Amino acid sequence: MAKTGGFAKFSLGESRNGSVLLPTYFTTAAAATAKGHKFGDLVKQYATKGSKVTDENNIALTDLMDGSAMAESDSFGYGTRASATGDAHPLFDGGTLNMTDAETLTLENRLNTAQDNGNVLHEMAFSIRGDWLVENGLYDPETKLLDQDKLKRAEQNIVQDLFNKGFKLPLGESEDDVVWFGVIHQDTDHLNMHLWFAKESRETRPEMMHKSGEPRGVIDFRAKKRAESQFRYELESETVKLDRNKLYEAVGEYRSNLKSDALYSLDHGAKYAPDLKKIFEALPQDLRGRWKVGNTSQLVTDEKSRMGPANRHMNALVDKLLANELHDDYQAFREASLKVDDSMTKNHGLQHQGQAKWSDTQDARLRKEIANGIYRQFNETFTESDDPDTKKFHKDKQGNFEKIRRAHGIDTQTKEKPATMQSTPANLKKLNRLAKQMMQGSKEEMQRARKMAQEVEQSNHSQSVSDESLSRHL
Repeated sequence: MAKTGGFAKFSLGESRNGSVLLPTYFTTAAAATAKGHKFGDLVKQYATKGSKVTDENNIALTDLMDGSAMAESDSFGYGTRASATGDAHPLFDGGTLNMTDAETLTLENRLNTAQDNGNVLHEMAFSIRGDWLVENGLYDPETKLLDQDKLKRAEQNIVQDLFNKGFKLPLGESEDDVVWFGVIHQDTDHLNMHLWFAKESRETRPEMMHKSGEPRGVIDFRAKKRAESQFRYELESETVKLDRNKLYEAVGEYRSNLKSDALYSLDHGAKYAPDLKKIFEALPQDLRGRWKVGNTSQLVTDEKSRMGPANRHMNALVDKLLANELHDDYQAFREASLKVDDSMTKNHGLQHQGQAKWSDTQDARLRKEIANGIYRQFNETFTESDDPDTKKFHKDKQGNFEKIRRAHGIDTQTKEKPATMQSTPANLKKLNRLAKQMMQGSKEEMQRARKMAQEVEQSNHSQSVSDESLSRHL
């Protein structure tokens, strides 16, 4: 990194080299001890205020523009400058933006404790391009003002996620088990923000140990890229975020419209009916009802794929649509996608060799979705929607998709089968049980009737005896 011989003299005109780069290094306790180095020496080395950074040009540019910042003497510094706060160092950690002498001494001792416990010291360097700082309102190249506080807060906000997810297990075994600090260097052609961190207590967890017996020093690549993205997002201006979101929304809207317009044109026009017929006849009939592109980013057209023949016809048809009826919207879709490519180049630098551009992946996604939409129409029977606004495309009963289905023996109208009782063992058992219950009920009814008849007969007999006795008595 080239020295500039001054503060905030960052290079400009490098917008295609990436906005934020994050090289990572680590030093084991054993390696440092062998060289006679102490982790705590970093505090002295990187906290030298006069050679690396100054608070005199630290100001929120938004405050400067709206006139809320108060200048003192010839300095624009305010609030966090050493003369105002009593802080003596530009170092910061999770609790403060400018550490005091007492805080730096504690930091130094904790770093040395981490080394004594055999732990690894990690270093990450956020290298930030001047153009990106200007674009996001963090740096004014005319006045050399730099919003250092906002930069420090962004680093404070991303470190915990990095500590928790950058390793197989969270680096710290408790909330205070990781010691870390950061510092801004603005005496180079790119703004540098360094971050150092280490586990303080001795590492005993097998998942975090190397086979050599030392703690692992490697940070997960995905966690590092996520930290880089989060750091960048924390610092981006609302205008930049809004412009990017508008681009993403435009690409998504164009893709949705192109898909529905393609299906409508194919279903209602006679021009492409022969192409649809070729596709249908090339489909493997034993997969009827399950036709789709598959879990690939592009249509597979080789001979080994059972969908290959249909996909080849499909590619030709999609090319025709995008070159003719959908030409204007497709060009607008491509232009919006290329603008996203350009934005990504500014943020991430030039693409690696062989790496697909975002615009190309979106183009492949569009073609795949159109193809799957066509296959879905061949798979499904016609269903009439009560709400025409729920979807942008509705297949016509007399459209090309249904005509081709009927011509090849797929009837749109489903015939209702008469309701029949299933003769299953379970049903037979149920019927037998009901019959027994009915028979048992009949027997009980007959017994009750017989009993009532006997009671009536006995009553009548008793009445006759009484009459006879009465007559004799008389």
